[in-house]
Amino acid sequence: MAPLRTLLPALGLWLLQAGQAYARAQGYTGADHPYKRDPDWDPFFTFGHHHPISQDGTSIPHFEVIGHPEILSDRVILTPPYPGNQRAAIWSDHSNHNDQWEFHVPFRTSGPDRAGGSLQIWYTYRGASVTGTSSIYTAKPFEGLAIVIDSQGGRGQIRGYLNDGTTDYSIHHHPQSLAFGQCDATYRNLGRPSDLKISYTHDHGLRVELDDHICFETNKVTLPSNYRWGVSAASAENPDSFELFGLKLALHHEPINEEHKNDHHDDDHHYPYHEETYEDGEKDKHKNREKKGEKPKKDDRHEEEIAKRHKEAADHHARMAESKYKEFKSQYELKDEDAGHFKDHDSQFGDLHLRMQALTHQVAEVQRVTGEISFHINNIHNMLDHFFGARGGDEDSAGGLFEDTIKDIARKIQGMEKTMQNFENSLRHEGEKINVLNDHHDNLHHNIKDAVIAHGPNMGFSISLLVVFQVMLAIAYIVYKRRRSMSPKKYL
Repeated sequence: MAPLRTLLPALGLWLLQAGQAYARAQGYTGADHPYKRDPDWDPFFTFGHHHPISQDGTSIPHFEVIGHPEILSDRVILTPPYPGNQRAAIWSDHSNHNDQWEFHVPFRTSGPDRAGGSLQIWYTYRGASVTGTSSIYTAKPFEGLAIVIDSQGGRGQIRGYLNDGTTDYSIHHHPQSLAFGQCDATYRNLGRPSDLKISYTHDHGLRVELDDHICFETNKVTLPSNYRWGVSAASAENPDSFELFGLKLALHHEPINEEHKNDHHDDDHHYPYHEETYEDGEKDKHKNREKKGEKPKKDDRHEEEIAKRHKEAADHHARMAESKYKEFKSQYELKDEDAGHFKDHDSQFGDLHLRMQALTHQVAEVQRVTGEISFHINNIHNMLDHFFGARGGDEDSAGGLFEDTIKDIARKIQGMEKTMQNFENSLRHEGEKINVLNDHHDNLHHNIKDAVIAHGPNMGFSISLLVVFQVMLAIAYIVYKRRRSMSPKKYL
C-alpha cells in the first residue's frame, strides 16, 4: 500500500500535464478557459506573438519601418525617453482583406509629469505613402480611421477620428473637436503594458477597449476592407516614451445559415478576393471549377490568398522604392482652366475662391515646414554654442565645452609626459645599478683567488714551526729521562 500511495500523486500530475498538453494541441487556452480557443491570428498583420520580433534588428516581416525606432527582441521603442521631438511609424506592407477583425495594440507609455506625445493607430486607404510618421495634428487628408492616445489638460484620453479624404487636420485649429468618440484613460507610467483593442464586426460595429474596459463603440460606422494598418508615435520637447510590444490581428468568422448558403456562394463579395485579383492561370482554374459546380478547396484558397498577398507586398515595396515616400499631390492643387469656361460671376468667384483657398493651404504648409526647419536649425545652433561658444557671457569661458575638453585633454597629456620622463629616469638609474652588479659578479672569482693568495698562511713558516715544535718535544723528553734516572731509588 505504501508504494501505491506514493505513486498516486505522480500519476495524477502526469495525467494533468497530459490533459493540458492535449488541450493546447487542440487550440484551447487551458483550465481557466476550457471552452475558449486561442485567437486566429493573421500572420500578415501580426508581430510580437513570437520572439525575437526582428532577425536583423532593423526590419519586421510584413511591415515597413519608417523613422528610427529601436527594435529590441520583445518590443519596439517608437519614441525614446531622450531626446524629444521624435517621430516613428510601423505600417503593414499590404492591405487587409478581412471584413471583420479584432486588432490588438499592446503598448507602454512612460515619461515625466508634464511630458507630451501621442500614439496613433491608423486604418487608412493609402497607408504610409500619405500618412507616414504624421500625428493627428499634422496629418494630411486621409481616408479611413484613426485612434489617438494622448494627454489633454493633464488627463489621458482616447479619441476616434474618421476622414473621407476631405478634411485636413494639419490646418484645423482644434482637431479634438472633430472626434466622433472619446473617453478618459489611464495609460502613463503604469509599469506594465496596456492592451488597446479595436474590433469591428457587422453585428456590433466599431468598438474600442483599453484593458478590457470599453472606451466607446458605435454601430454607425462602416469600414471597408483593403485598407492598411499602421501605428505612429510622436513626442514633444519634453517627451513621452512609447513602447510597442507588437501588433496582433485576430479574425472573426461569422457562421453562414443553410438557407442563405447558396446566396453567399453566388455573391462575389463573400469570396476572399474578386475574380480580377487572380492571376491568369488561377483565374482559369477558378472558372473551370465554377463551370463544374465544384467549390474551391480550402487549401487552394489559402495558397491563392498567400500568393496574392506576397504579390501585393512586392508591388507595394516597388512603388515605395520608386517614389521614395513622396506624398501625393494635394487635393487643393487645381488644374488650369480656359477663361471662356467661366460664363458668369458665380463661377468666376467660385474658381477664385478655390484657388485662394489652395494658395492659403500651400502657404500654411510652407510655414509649417519652415517652422520645423527653423526649429531644427536652432537646436543645432544651440548645440554648437554649447560645445564651441562662450557660456553665460563670460569671456574667460570663451570656447565653450569643446575648448575646455581640449584643454583638459592637453593637461592630462602633459601629466602623462612628466610621468613617462620620471619613469625613464628611474629605469636609467636602475640600469646603472644592474651594470655595477654585473661587473661585480664577473670579477668575483678573481677577487676570491687574490684574497686567498694574499691572506693565506706561508708554507715555509708552517714547516719551520712544525720542526721547532718537534725539536722542543725531543728536548723535553730527554730532560725528563735524565731527571728520572738521577732521582734516588728506594728498595724494600
